Amino acid sequence: MSALTKAKVLVREYYAALDAAAPKACEEVLGRYLAPDVVWRSYHPFNEMGDTATIADRLWAPLKSGLKRMQRRMDIFFGGENSLTERSDDDSVWVVSMGHLMGLFDEPWLGIRPTRKIAMLRYCEFLRVQDGKITEVAFYFDIPHLMVQAGQNPFPPQTAAQLVQPGPMTHDGLLYDNRPAQEGAATLGAINAMITDLGQWK
Repeated sequence: MSALTKAKVLVREYYAALDAAAPKACEEVLGRYLAPDVVWRSYHPFNEMGDTATIADRLWAPLKSGLKRMQRRMDIFFGGENSLTERSDDDSVWVVSMGHLMGLFDEPWLGIRPTRKIAMLRYCEFLRVQDGKITEVAFYFDIPHLMVQAGQNPFPPQTAAQLVQPGPMTHDGLLYDNRPAQEGAATLGAINAMITDLGQWK
């Protein structure tokens, strides 16, 4: 089994355990899959955290208490090497997933009033896997969109529709198995071309 396949399996096992855990059990699950010196990054009010107890207490336990019976609805899942690294000894790989965390918004979270209805928290997460552990995480989720669902829109009136974005029409964004290397190279090339083009219009 390749390092990339092992990393994908590890992340899927981590997700299954975390999604099934009660709020008070989150720390144990994080300790099982995350390295002791994990670097966990997000944005305010979470910012950067470096131990599983803090990650569980500040994020996962309160979130799972607010969104009851939470389910992970993934639209995108794939992995690969970091194309920006210059270290020849970097044997880590990255796994990314994107989709929604869906649950019954029955308790307040971050001061957002519960709706007692289904709510969907849009997320994207990048996980670095090395030596059988998750050593780095970048986790981003759409708090303002959750506020909109709760009737607490923090923005002025908008000119476009704001809604839950569906996944790929073909439902083929979950790449659990390895893919041909040329497909990954072509995808990376398209992404880099898009990044280079951003802001260059005249």
